Amino acid sequence: MKFKNLFPLFLILFFISCNTNKISLENSENYNHSINNPSVPNQKIILKEEALIQNYKSSNTKINDLINTELHISFNYSEKKAIGLVNITLNPHFYPTDSLTLDAREFNLENVNLKTEHNLTPLKYTYNNNKLRIKLNKTYTRNDTFVISINYTANPEKVKSGGSLAIQNNKGLYFIDADTDNPQIWTQGETQSNSCWFPTIDSPNQKMTQDFYITVKNKFVTLSNGKLISSIPNADGTHTDYWKQTKPHAPYLAMIAVGKFSEIKDHWRDIPLTVYAQKNQINNAEKIFGKTTKMIEFYSRYLNYDFPWDKYSQIVVKRFVSGAMENTGAVVFGTYVLNFKNEHQRIENEAVVAHELSHHWFGDLVTCESWANLPLNESFATYFEYLWIEHEYGRFEADDHLEDDFLNYKFELFFKNKDLIRFYYKHRDDMFDAHSYQKGGMILHMLRYTVGDDAFRKALNLYLKKNEYKSVEIHDLRLAFEEVTGEDLNWFFNEWFLNKGIPELKITYDYSENTKTASVKIEQTQNFDKAPLYKIKTSVDIYYPDTVINKKITITKQTQIFNFKSENKPLFMNFDPDNAILCKKEENYTIAEYFDILEKAPLYEDKIEAFNMLKHNKSHRQNEIYYKLAQHPFWKFRYKAIAGFCPDIEKDNVLTNKFIDLLKKINKNDKNSAVRNSAERKLKDLQ
Repeated sequence: MKFKNLFPLFLILFFISCNTNKISLENSENYNHSINNPSVPNQKIILKEEALIQNYKSSNTKINDLINTELHISFNYSEKKAIGLVNITLNPHFYPTDSLTLDAREFNLENVNLKTEHNLTPLKYTYNNNKLRIKLNKTYTRNDTFVISINYTANPEKVKSGGSLAIQNNKGLYFIDADTDNPQIWTQGETQSNSCWFPTIDSPNQKMTQDFYITVKNKFVTLSNGKLISSIPNADGTHTDYWKQTKPHAPYLAMIAVGKFSEIKDHWRDIPLTVYAQKNQINNAEKIFGKTTKMIEFYSRYLNYDFPWDKYSQIVVKRFVSGAMENTGAVVFGTYVLNFKNEHQRIENEAVVAHELSHHWFGDLVTCESWANLPLNESFATYFEYLWIEHEYGRFEADDHLEDDFLNYKFELFFKNKDLIRFYYKHRDDMFDAHSYQKGGMILHMLRYTVGDDAFRKALNLYLKKNEYKSVEIHDLRLAFEEVTGEDLNWFFNEWFLNKGIPELKITYDYSENTKTASVKIEQTQNFDKAPLYKIKTSVDIYYPDTVINKKITITKQTQIFNFKSENKPLFMNFDPDNAILCKKEENYTIAEYFDILEKAPLYEDKIEAFNMLKHNKSHRQNEIYYKLAQHPFWKFRYKAIAGFCPDIEKDNVLTNKFIDLLKKINKNDKNSAVRNSAERKLKDLQ
């Protein structure tokens, strides 16, 4: 799932955060003064321990396993209801059982039967608190299967609305403009809302195949998971579409959509690709979804694991309650994804397409077994946005995207500092935040550079192959990386996935003429109540006029000094030259060193840092560097160099005239509108 406009929404949360995500661990009524007696247990400690046990969010216990859901569904548009017949095939997970509990929210139940080849046998059941508890006709073992048949009416409008930043509503089934000539029906199942329109075991650690029969008016198109097997006209002016999903996935990934849509058709190898949008949206849809085929090819090759599903459809619907949703083979997007004013915004919207596509490996194929493990879905989808942008548009554009991720997470960190994999959230929707998305993505970026790109890709391939069509927890990912690298990686996973906060590093560079030694002093200054002491594997680049020397380092202490023999004073030294470590850092560079960084450091983050540190500085050398960077292939460097050029007209007359000539060319020919506008403004200032 992708949710949009994260930073502005966090501004709202900032003012209410003091009332959210708090677990009351103390009860003054239970406190007594015997805690001063060492022979009596400290009551506050006991209460905290009890609260931890009571509030632990475990994976759902599997008593019965879903196998297949056969659903026959039609709709009452005026009353916003769904009429359904469902046949659910299940078997006991391990222990024998004579009962079954299904999630079914706000249903009117007509009957509940055991279905055999020739008979329907009524079963006793109770229905309260949105739980359907069924007494089976006998005790079944794990070697048995049974089919439950239920006739019902779903009433999504009666579902008590909840929602979160990521998912603004949770009634599962939505009727949009139902009283007009252009209605739409669509579903949103994550986290556990598909049980608002069909009975199921609504848990991410269940997997099922599907046979969905959707009956709608003839003028409407339908979409669901899997392939369209048939479309049968009915005598009453309706038709029934049969969608079959042959590979198992989690119940929250099931979907249906109904409405008037135009189609864009394509294919990847022998897999059909379709985009559904309203007719007036088709042009922009082609610009946003047009690279889907290239994305599938890239991800399939990167992971050495071909796209695992039998079709890929994407649909844009009205007033979607989230940004987008990765339903298996049938992704739903809000209309915002089609809105963009320039190429940079278009790429950012295209990244949403990449996000949802990557879920088809991370989330749909291999699914988090509990919402506590949600980063196993969302961290990967967030990082695979980066990988797509890096592949298609270059690392500068990708790192610009990653910087936005860091800003989102850093803002959230002001009022929310949680473990990445966390078992004590207040509500499962709380997991959909900048920790699970942005921080998790940046941790994967760091893991990639910690183990190396080749090992990273091989470990992901192993993780997918060992766990395909299954549910997983964080240790499954760690074990895959350990098997590939041969290294015990508990230290990394404990620090980053199972802990909170990030390191805050004070980095001091120095050079001693007497000993001919360049040194880097690194101090971890974070509050150790809010973050651990980190072990960090990285390196330092030492820059000289004609060469760069890279030195590997491993940080294991709160304060650590690394010394390197150097006959000459370096131009500058660069900690973490891959820009991979997730941290806040403070460095003691001089203005002259920032000039060299701006000119020589190859990556986005270093240049942007130098731009920012020099924005109030003026010098001839700085303007010379800006003149060069105004011609850089990456648009943001051109933009910042143009905006920052501020010469002394008399002293820099020759350079200024050259810059004016350059600005005229940029204003006329640059492909980026922001750069052209910046050049136009600067021309007015200089002429």
